[in-house]
Amino acid sequence: MINDMKQFFLPGDIVRLTKQIPNAPIMYVVRKVTRTIRTNDSKSDYFQGILCRWFTTTGELQEAVYNTHDISKL
Repeated sequence: MINDMKQFFLPGDIVRLTKQIPNAPIMYVVRKVTRTIRTNDSKSDYFQGILCRWFTTTGELQEAVYNTHDISKL
């Protein structure tokens, strides 16, 4: 059995990337991002990812959407 624990992210959570990269930013969660797909007779919302924001070393605000498997809570 695979140890597949689900993590839930709420706005304001402090997260970081799970990949070990140099100068990885410490980010905070803004919101969940979904995409609405409409077909002929119905519409469905599909989960796209988690919107995270962080500041660079020069003070610029950055944001990106990450998969839940790519980030972890601190």
